[in-house]
Amino acid sequence: MILIKNAGSGKELECETAYTFFDKVRGLMFRKKIAPILFDFNYEGTHGIHSFFVFSPFYAIYLSASKEVIDKFRVVPNEAYRCNASPARYLLEIDEGRAAWFNKGDKVVFE
Repeated sequence: MILIKNAGSGKELECETAYTFFDKVRGLMFRKKIAPILFDFNYEGTHGIHSFFVFSPFYAIYLSASKEVIDKFRVVPNEAYRCNASPARYLLEIDEGRAAWFNKGDKVVFE
């Protein structure tokens, strides 16, 4: 688990981390409830996602290597493919309620 904090607003949440290949492939699939997950891709680039077998809408929040929110969009169940528009190192998949805590340009801190 990791604590993610919006440096500007002070809003924070605890989330799972997806570091292994298996964790990254599984993501939110087959979960009854959207639990925040942070993906670390180890390099900046384009990182596509899908929402097959995800039962609720969620937000994809992409962060640069310097942990700035660079892209954010809503994902609905069974979307085949979405990806970030700007190079990103991290991806935060988060429920719709807490997605409003993070906006493009915000700086994020991991603790």
